[in-house]
Amino acid sequence: MKENNVLIVCGETGSGKTTQVPQFILDDMIESGCGGNCNIICTQPRRIAAISVAERVADERCESSPGSDGSLVGYHVHLDSARNERTKLLYCTTGILLRKIVGDRNLAGITHVIVDEVHERSLLVSKAKFMVFLRNIFMII
Repeated sequence: MKENNVLIVCGETGSGKTTQVPQFILDDMIESGCGGNCNIICTQPRRIAAISVAERVADERCESSPGSDGSLVGYHVHLDSARNERTKLLYCTTGILLRKIVGDRNLAGITHVIVDEVHERSLLVSKAKFMVFLRNIFMII
């Protein structure tokens, strides 16, 4: 990751792509002294997935519930958000990420974007167009 802007991770169900990889990134940033600048967004295809994964990751990190004062983990879905100024790992729906990109094409302040479950995308554009769109965004950053 330190040598490439885009990384594709493939693995079996239950291998930790959704829960472990974002935590590895967060922990590496903290250990390297860059934790204060870390801001990871991890998309999920559905609202319930974003919320439940955020709760699980907060639990794995022995933190209070997502968005609470002591937690670095949060979530943001349509009409519901649990995050605060300390949130470093935000699980959200793809729509939330797309709205963020529309508002700030450079994604200022975001250090990592993880698009999880790419094969489940149900956007108005094809999966290929979505991937090209994301690739172009990351080439700009």
